Amino acid sequence: MNVTGPALAEGPETARIRAFLDGAGAPAARGDPAVTITLPVGDDAAAFRPPDDTQVVVSCDASVEGVHFRREWMTWETIGYRAAASALSDLAAMAATPIGLVVAAALPPELDVGIAAALGRGVGEIVGRVGAQILGGDLVASPGPAFLDITVLGCAAAPTTRGGVRPGDELWVTGELGAAAAALRDLERGLEPDPRARRAFDRPRPRIEEMLWLRDRVRIHAAIDLSDGMMRDARNLAAASGVALEIEADRLPSAPALEGFRQTPAAEQLLLAGGEDYELLFAVPAGAMRGTERAFAVAFDHPLTRVGRAREGEGLTVSGRLNPTLPAGFDHFGAGR
Repeated sequence: MNVTGPALAEGPETARIRAFLDGAGAPAARGDPAVTITLPVGDDAAAFRPPDDTQVVVSCDASVEGVHFRREWMTWETIGYRAAASALSDLAAMAATPIGLVVAAALPPELDVGIAAALGRGVGEIVGRVGAQILGGDLVASPGPAFLDITVLGCAAAPTTRGGVRPGDELWVTGELGAAAAALRDLERGLEPDPRARRAFDRPRPRIEEMLWLRDRVRIHAAIDLSDGMMRDARNLAAASGVALEIEADRLPSAPALEGFRQTPAAEQLLLAGGEDYELLFAVPAGAMRGTERAFAVAFDHPLTRVGRAREGEGLTVSGRLNPTLPAGFDHFGAGR
């Protein structure tokens, strides 16, 4: 997808590439003015120069039809948006400023130029929000299923990792949990989700701006994005840091879509194992958030909540239950949700 305009001979593939790029729109203003795109989309590869004294941060995320999305559940704009948002959430967890995306797509031949344009609109929507741009990619025909792979590139002076939690640290989470998982549960049952839950599922917001704001005010020891569920991602955080984590289930910030059944086992499962939230779970020194919690809520119009703490040891405890029996979040090669 690295060639646009007249640089390619006309043909069905070129038409889809142009439709995708047209759908995505003009490159957004970059999030970091010190980043220089030296070779933008239009050649065999793109190139950029990061700011001095920063590291390049790279991640990728795959979206496979039948696993991550179903055509009967969502529009192609939504499919494109969610694929890009999922990848960008990894940059948020590492306190990295986004630079650009590389998009690889495998589409069945019957998916026409209009589908390519819709995918572009979805990707372009979230790229514009975070101040990045599309740098290139690849487009191939596939007998199915449809497949998207998004590689994101960012920069950070000191990327936040999963491995820095220390005994005594407090655990905090951005935003609210459970709505996207509630929507997915209803879709799997053939039901129409609560509109608020559907919005959370269709348009997740990678917390890039929030993480950069927090990084400038608080010493963040470690962070992870909540894509596979609180329990699974908290276990990953604990394992990477070599500590034990304690989560207080009754403190988890539930989304408004869970009103009316917040105290039920079904809600607990959505909050702890649902996934798809793309909020951030992070660790800070005890007491470090005094005054910051309120300022965060004012700045971003969603909450910041202390949900637990770290101690010496290993593993995960939820409200006093060591290794609780709830499903441990999404695992592509496990039992699932």
